[in-house]
Amino acid sequence: MRLLIIGATGGTGLQVTTQAVEGGHRVTAFVRSAQKLGSLRQRVVVREGDPRSVADLRDMLPDHDAVISTLGPAGVGPTTILRAAAESTVAAMQAAGVRRLLVVSAAVLFDDLGLAGKILRRTLLRNVGDDAIEMERIVVASALDWTIARPPRLTNGPRTGRYDVENGHLPGRSAFAAISRADVAEFLVSEIQHNTHIHEIVGMTSRK
Repeated sequence: MRLLIIGATGGTGLQVTTQAVEGGHRVTAFVRSAQKLGSLRQRVVVREGDPRSVADLRDMLPDHDAVISTLGPAGVGPTTILRAAAESTVAAMQAAGVRRLLVVSAAVLFDDLGLAGKILRRTLLRNVGDDAIEMERIVVASALDWTIARPPRLTNGPRTGRYDVENGHLPGRSAFAAISRADVAEFLVSEIQHNTHIHEIVGMTSRK
């Protein structure tokens, strides 16, 4: 498949790009700085641009089969990057006739994570959560074939393949759960191939 990966130089984005290339997919990495791709630059098509620009995205979308967005805010302060990029991505995909979209969101949006989850959502992760929920609203309202992945705390651990995925919930319902970026990437690349969770918001956690 030919994949457009938005946010390909982030922690999760680099994992998705690497695993997609290793899986035989043709990858276009949509980035702000190609230098951050390192040696991957030789194995992908690199396009620099602004993920908030419909024109930048629309120009490179023809002939692609799917889009994976792994964008995330730089910190926990006020942000609108997720909702702005979602608006431009959806508009560009609809204009180009590309239907399959996967986006990475945040597990803190699940409402059954207990008191700890509610405190995190209202305090430390309030800004990230507000931006992510608006992003999800835009994606869900679109006519695209979307999947939203809501991982919990991300680690730089290895790819294990040992994780649980559940539609509409975070497996284990723990606000302190974690999963490696490499395992999130494995799920995203697999989902592109198998389309098991179209029109679903899924949680995922490492299996103990």
